Order: sequence, then structure tokens, then C-alpha cells
Amino acid sequence: MLPRLEELSKEYENSKFFPIDIKKSPEVAGEFLVFVTPVLIVYYDGLEVLKSIRFFSISEIKGELEKFLEKIL
Repeated sequence: MLPRLEELSKEYENSKFFPIDIKKSPEVAGEFLVFVTPVLIVYYDGLEVLKSIRFFSISEIKGELEKFLEKIL
């Protein structure tokens, strides 16, 4: 999943992508309330706008991102 998410992040010029291994950084998991993996959290202007947990596809994520971007642009 990670390589596919990295590719997706390249499609959005102004995005930043931060993969985090919660086994190595459990404090980050606690801060973001991550209890299962994988999880994808998308923030815009400091606000969480999308959170997908466990079973999600890249096409679903891309669709949700496009819907969000249509609303704000």
C-alpha cells in the first residue's frame, strides 16, 4: 500500500506525505488515535478532512480527495 500512496501523493503538487511506522513511533499513534493499520489521514490547513482505516482503495481515496478539492477550489 505504501508505494501506491506515495505515487498518489505525487499527483497532488502541493501535498506532503509522511509515512509513519507506529511500532517505531507509538507516541504518534496515540496523538492521532491510530489503533489499527493501515490508516490514511488527510489534513488541509491543519484540519482533518479525510480518515480511511484498514480497507480502502487508492481509487476511493483519489475520489474523496477530488470531491474535497472541488469544494474548496
